[in-house]
Amino acid sequence: MALLAVGWGWPRALIGLGGPLAVFAAVHLPGTVRSKNHRIEKLAAMDTVRGRIIAVLKDVTVDQDNGTSTTITPVLSFTTHDGTAVTAHSTSNLPDPAGSYRRDVTVRYAPGDLADFTLDRAAERRGERLDVVVNALAVVVLLGAAVVGMAML
Repeated sequence: MALLAVGWGWPRALIGLGGPLAVFAAVHLPGTVRSKNHRIEKLAAMDTVRGRIIAVLKDVTVDQDNGTSTTITPVLSFTTHDGTAVTAHSTSNLPDPAGSYRRDVTVRYAPGDLADFTLDRAAERRGERLDVVVNALAVVVLLGAAVVGMAML
């Protein structure tokens, strides 16, 4: 972005675009960090039980251009420590979802909210950290673009 704008003689575009977007990303960054910390605390407090993939749903849709789209959704069953039976769709963090039928899995769930569960706590932590890194990187890149624009004036 910076090289293109400077090459075309648009340093004001770098300032006008990079500056406000850098401010927006910088204002958003503390909320992202708080959200990450809250989610990691929730992940640490989750209970662990064994579960099983009891079905794998396959949904094939055809759009108006005759293109097809296939969605694979494993169905998970587990019982909480207090004896509550839970059946839920598992939409992420399951390797080879199409071949997961009858697979035993480790389920981590929030006792206060049974809809909040994960099959891979480490992947969730990495995702939360990556969100913060991407947000911080956006602040640096956008701020850098604005500085380059000011230097070119």
